[in-house]
Amino acid sequence: MSAVIAMIAAVGRNGAIGAGGDLPWRLPTDFAFYKRTTMGKPLIMGRKTFESIGKPLAGRTNIVVTRSADFAAEGVEVFGDLAAAIARGREIAGRDGVDEVFINGGGEIYRAAMPLAERLYITHVDAAPDGDTYFPQIDPAVWAGTVLSEIVPGEKDSAGFAITVYERR
Repeated sequence: MSAVIAMIAAVGRNGAIGAGGDLPWRLPTDFAFYKRTTMGKPLIMGRKTFESIGKPLAGRTNIVVTRSADFAAEGVEVFGDLAAAIARGREIAGRDGVDEVFINGGGEIYRAAMPLAERLYITHVDAAPDGDTYFPQIDPAVWAGTVLSEIVPGEKDSAGFAITVYERR
């Protein structure tokens, strides 16, 4: 069985996911959830998202999608298109015995991957910050969501949030 294509993102009430190449909030509790959820699984992201992180994320195969033919970074695999990146992610998932390949943004990659995704892990942030990068609309006719109730925002989190896992109907 082929690994599920899952997208993971923190999304403001207004759909914002980024501003100026950074996240528009600080959510250490959500970062811990993100790390637990993606650990050991292939992680696909665009070049700008990778550059905003600044380094490969440990414990995961980092796959970067870029149109820049001369882009290279230590510790990542680079592909020129999303389809090739997903194919490689599924190959790695099969090799490693994991059931998901994660799409990690940014906005352009999320838009391209939305029709291919089978699962969404969305942190709904109780904030509507100014942003320049947005997550695609989640159509309730296409997606069924289940709220994870065990997630409680910590005192260092800059906003409240709820995490919902959506499955394609």
